[in-house]
Amino acid sequence: MLVLNKKSFSESDGLNEDDFIKISLSPDNKLIPDLHNDLPGKSVWVPANKALIADILRKEDLKNYFQVPEVFAPDLGFLIEMILRKKILNGISLTKKAGDLAIGLDSIKTQLINRKHCLILVAKGAKSLKNNSFFSSKYVSSIESLLEQKDFENSTGKINVKYIGIFSKNFKKTIQVDLNKLKGFIDNH
Repeated sequence: MLVLNKKSFSESDGLNEDDFIKISLSPDNKLIPDLHNDLPGKSVWVPANKALIADILRKEDLKNYFQVPEVFAPDLGFLIEMILRKKILNGISLTKKAGDLAIGLDSIKTQLINRKHCLILVAKGAKSLKNNSFFSSKYVSSIESLLEQKDFENSTGKINVKYIGIFSKNFKKTIQVDLNKLKGFIDNH
C-alpha cells in the first residue's frame, strides 16, 4: 500500500500517519527519508516496513508519482533504520536532560509510585518484564529487545543500562511512535 499524500490520512478512517514513513525526492532524484517532516518538495508516505518499501521500490509507482524517469534509493531501509535509531536515542538523551528518565528497575519502580504513565524500554538480552505484575498497568507500556544495552549506555552516559523508564507523556509518545516504526525495519520482525 502506497499513501501518496498527507490528505490521504484525513480521508481514511483506518490510516494513521504514525504507521508510515515520509519519503521526499531530492533534486538529483534520490529518495530521502523525512523522519522529521521538514524537507521541502513533493513527498510520498510509505508503510513503515522494510520489505514493503523494497517491494514499492521495485514497482513503477514512485517514478510515476514523482514524474521522473528514475529514482535512486541506495539501501533506503537501512538508512531509515539508522535515522530512526538515532532519533530514538536522541529522544532518550533529551528525556534524561529533562529529568523524566529513570535508569534501572529500582529507579523505575520508585518513579512509578509517584507517576502513573511510563514507557519502559528493555535492552536486548535483558530479562523480560512481561510476567512482572508490578509493571502491568494500562498506564505502563514496555518495548523489549529493539535496542542494545550499548545504545542505552551511549544515550544516558551511564554503564550497564538494561532498563529505561520514560515518564514524560510528550517524550513517551514521540519515542514510542519511532520505536513502533523501527519494528518494521528490524530483520527478526
